[in-house]
Amino acid sequence: MDLIAGLANMRARNYGIPEVDKLKAKFIAGRIIPAIATTTAMATGLVCLELYKVLNGHKLEDYRNSFANLALPLFSMAEPVPPKVIKHQDMSWTVWDRWTLRENPTLRELLQWLQDKGLNAYSVSHGSCLLYNSMFQRHKERMDKKLVDLAREVARAELPPYRRHFDVVVACEDDEGNDIDIPQISIYFE
Repeated sequence: MDLIAGLANMRARNYGIPEVDKLKAKFIAGRIIPAIATTTAMATGLVCLELYKVLNGHKLEDYRNSFANLALPLFSMAEPVPPKVIKHQDMSWTVWDRWTLRENPTLRELLQWLQDKGLNAYSVSHGSCLLYNSMFQRHKERMDKKLVDLAREVARAELPPYRRHFDVVVACEDDEGNDIDIPQISIYFE
């Protein structure tokens, strides 16, 4: 409790909040811990109820989005809406889908794979790092590099030995220049 009170007072000093003694810190913490336990138990219970529906193969209409605010008290449930279906040429997908590319492709092979689908990729990123952007001349030098090597070198991705894939986000447009949202792409490198 001494540690908690000390840390709370250090934070209070940083933000100009009045400091409290050990007893007051214990009183505040005594209220927070049961609230966290209650909220966690409620959220876990709601997730488990929805998991039962997944395991039993229920229809989309049977699922519920739940919102709870224990301070008000407010609890509401609503039917989730299905994801928007994106159509391009003879294909359709949602943001819930995921595309996969195997055999450790190069950046050029990824761009060509998308081009074969009628999609012009102008940006490829991994995490918060930009692996390719068509506007940067320097990025064109990366075309024949393996995507896994780009992720390791440019994004400094640490891929553990048991990991066989990583995900990239690609920004694309059609031939008319309209942005097309595509799913994340999983790149398998072994």
